Amino acid sequence: MPTNATALLGLDIGTSSTKAVVLSVAGQRLATASQVYAVDTPQPDWAEQDPERWVAAALVTTRQALARSGVTPAAVAAIGLAGQMHGTVCVGSDGRPLRPAIIWADQRSVAQVSAAVARLGRDRLAAWTGNPLATGFMLPSWLWLRKHEPELMAATRWLLLPKDYVRYRLTGEIATEPSDAASTSLFDPVSRCWSKPLLVALGLDAAILPPIRPSSAIAGRLLPAFAAQTGLRPDIPIIAGGSDQAAQALGHGVVTPGVISSTIGTGGQLFAPTERPVVDAPTPGRPGLRMHSYCHVLPHRWHVETAMLAAGLSLRWLRDQVLDGAPYSELADTAAAVAPGADGLLFQPYLMGERTPHMDPRARGSFVGLTRRHGPGHLVRALMEGVVFGMRQGLDVLRSLGVPVEQIVASGGAVRHRLWLQLQADIYGRAIRKTQTVEAAATGAAMLAGIGVGCYRDAAEAIAQCVAWDPEEIAPDPVCAARYEAQYEVFTSLYPALAPLDHALGAVEGMEA
Repeated sequence: MPTNATALLGLDIGTSSTKAVVLSVAGQRLATASQVYAVDTPQPDWAEQDPERWVAAALVTTRQALARSGVTPAAVAAIGLAGQMHGTVCVGSDGRPLRPAIIWADQRSVAQVSAAVARLGRDRLAAWTGNPLATGFMLPSWLWLRKHEPELMAATRWLLLPKDYVRYRLTGEIATEPSDAASTSLFDPVSRCWSKPLLVALGLDAAILPPIRPSSAIAGRLLPAFAAQTGLRPDIPIIAGGSDQAAQALGHGVVTPGVISSTIGTGGQLFAPTERPVVDAPTPGRPGLRMHSYCHVLPHRWHVETAMLAAGLSLRWLRDQVLDGAPYSELADTAAAVAPGADGLLFQPYLMGERTPHMDPRARGSFVGLTRRHGPGHLVRALMEGVVFGMRQGLDVLRSLGVPVEQIVASGGAVRHRLWLQLQADIYGRAIRKTQTVEAAATGAAMLAGIGVGCYRDAAEAIAQCVAWDPEEIAPDPVCAARYEAQYEVFTSLYPALAPLDHALGAVEGMEA
């Protein structure tokens, strides 16, 4: 690291945008930038992105953030990367993508998931990977490609996760790291290596999977061509990085068991650090594998994660498809004027199927209890409450496994409106805190870069230097909490009642197609 280096750069390769943060080593956020892009849906239930779009966005946001920060290229000590999880980039021997990336929101591999679970069994999945199998993950996407695009798979030299493809393009080096590799369903989070028994059982070739490096290790250096495009100096170290969830947890200081983050962004996640792997193994009377067991970006630290597919995405759908594109803040204000419980209206946020706790790609969203008295504000309030009810089901899974929940830290775009925070406090029945961190995943990536090149001795020093808490704590309202507890019981009864109808509708739709 140059002696005059005083800044760090973090990049978050997200689903809807790439974000860049320039952070001073002293912990001050100097500048941010973002570049928005779309998710492509060439067929129903498909979700793809052009990997080169991520690379272009990384270059643009780096230039913009550097220009806004006022730091010189020599002042940047290192670059850290975070990114959307689960996705699959097929890279040919020439180093270029062979097709658009299949990302986490993709649903095409339902048949492959069913066949793999039937072949392997839930017990072996729990033992070999510690995780459920879900559409959009690299394993079922790989199986789908092997069946439907065999010539392309024969030409594939590497399968890479999104952030790892961007790092490869910037450095020319192939690698991944444990926190993101664990999200592929191909990885053993206990031994922190690719799962050989699983690969053998499914006849998959481990040679196209990248080598594993520690999350804070230097995984390459910036190539001169990209240095010229960004204004950075050539050979700047680029750290292996982390999944967006693990990086945002570091950016909020969520590394200690008992402190969990509640993220409501495009999707929704509860993230709980653990000192050992915790697996939701199947037991008599409990199907298990309702949530995910992954590696943290820190050595000797893991985390469990519950996942909702359409959290903020549900509100975006309502805004764009029903409510004429009103600003999110205006929608939330309208919802805040409606009484808790939305006058008996409930919403199931299963617009893309659901993961925790149902692991059902065929689940469908629904409003239940509609009457003439319900207006737009009721729809928005019921939707927001339904998202948090779904998150609460994840919280119940964590508690059932003995994961301690002592403090909840709010994260994601939902922290921008007080109603989202109050709903979490009331429905979880716990006080909610937040940090002053902006763009937490990119900030966490920058902090990880600082650890990797020695700006910080360890995560504790990075957190002490970079993470500041908002002084306000949002406490549950006892009256609202009691009402929501009663309504939550009704919400949890909806999925068992409606799932058979959802599946039947899906079968009819398939016949018509």
